[in-house]
Amino acid sequence: MKKYLVIFIVCMFVAVAYLWAQDAKMTVTTSSDKALALYNRAMSAMGNAELDTVNQFMNEAFKEDPDFFMGNARLALMNLYVDNQPEFKKYAENAVNSKAQLSKGETIIKSALEQLLQDPKADVTDLGNSLIELYPDDESAYYFQAQFQNIIKDYQESIKTYDALLKVTKNPGPVYNQMGYIYMNMGNFEAAQNAFDKYIELVPNHPNPYDSKGDYFMAVKDYTNAYASYTKAHQINQAWSYDKALKAKALM
Repeated sequence: MKKYLVIFIVCMFVAVAYLWAQDAKMTVTTSSDKALALYNRAMSAMGNAELDTVNQFMNEAFKEDPDFFMGNARLALMNLYVDNQPEFKKYAENAVNSKAQLSKGETIIKSALEQLLQDPKADVTDLGNSLIELYPDDESAYYFQAQFQNIIKDYQESIKTYDALLKVTKNPGPVYNQMGYIYMNMGNFEAAQNAFDKYIELVPNHPNPYDSKGDYFMAVKDYTNAYASYTKAHQINQAWSYDKALKAKALM
């Protein structure tokens, strides 16, 4: 009897562990495996601000799954961040009108988008907290909350969220990039410089860290170093930073 009881307990433990693992990450609901793969590639590109690539992969994903909630939600918040209200409204409406059977996390994000459609500066950080409570090991929960905090310009709390994110992410470079811009918004240029330098250290072969550092130099009116940094980004990828470099050179 003991033998069977032990086996039963072990099986129950394995089952619980499996179910926990299933819920450890926020589910991205889609009817298409190909759409999910394209979405993941878009998210990788978003980390280093390859916005054209993000849009390309997302649009391909929508062809595979026109009712793709999370793809629309991500593009909605990306456009809200850059204050492109028409594009934000388009993608947010696509997301909230999705007929897909959403996961718990997606339902929370849908509620946030519904509020933001009513007021693009709404405080939805309570919903961001709910995401982190549900998915404390999922970096996407922290990214959503930081976005919600940045909408209301709560930069102190945003930095705390990014600090927490650094403990769970396997890709810290883009986190330091975001922190650099938040520190600049706060007027803490020393901390911003340190964050951008860490980004360069972690991702030395991508143009975006040098483009970001160029933005920092422009903000502190160090146009010579801004020009050098933008030029470095352009040397890595000819599609990056050329106009910024010209502007910095004119101000030198």
